[in-house]
Amino acid sequence: MLRKTDFELIGALGRAHGIQGEVSAKLSVDLSGLWGGADTSLFLMLEERGLLIPYRVLSWRTKAGDIDLLRFSDIDTKEQAEQLSGRAVWLDKDYLTEEGGGDLLELSHFVGYELYDATTGQLIGRITDIDDTTLNTLLRVETTTSHERVLPIADELIASVDTQLHRLSLLIPEGLLDL
Repeated sequence: MLRKTDFELIGALGRAHGIQGEVSAKLSVDLSGLWGGADTSLFLMLEERGLLIPYRVLSWRTKAGDIDLLRFSDIDTKEQAEQLSGRAVWLDKDYLTEEGGGDLLELSHFVGYELYDATTGQLIGRITDIDDTTLNTLLRVETTTSHERVLPIADELIASVDTQLHRLSLLIPEGLLDL
């Protein structure tokens, strides 16, 4: 039996797209690192009445940068795709914990994660938002003392990601937490 604890919630399905069975999705994982084309067996789990049901991905493409368009096996019509609308999408955590798997995660996936200072190991707080509207992407963090901190985030600052425990360790520039 499939257990939710073995999977990571990565988004939700939106509306049907076109008449061939495609469905839009807002995902927090970059599937391009997993999708190797039509010969690839990539399964995403869709939640139905609290249970996870595996669906084989037949095609995947992006639209407008932040929307994915998915086509699943045995979903061939707009009507079938519409029945999937609103379902939560889950991915096997093994994809995210393998070497380099953290690179598949979009920054928006870290909202809700605990943030740790990689140098000291200290818990800073919980990530509440990702602001990518500026040149430098920023994390909004509610600290353990209920204050808000805004910290920069970039690939070179991420020390480690623990998807099991929902923890992100960040190399925080010296003095930034003292402000």
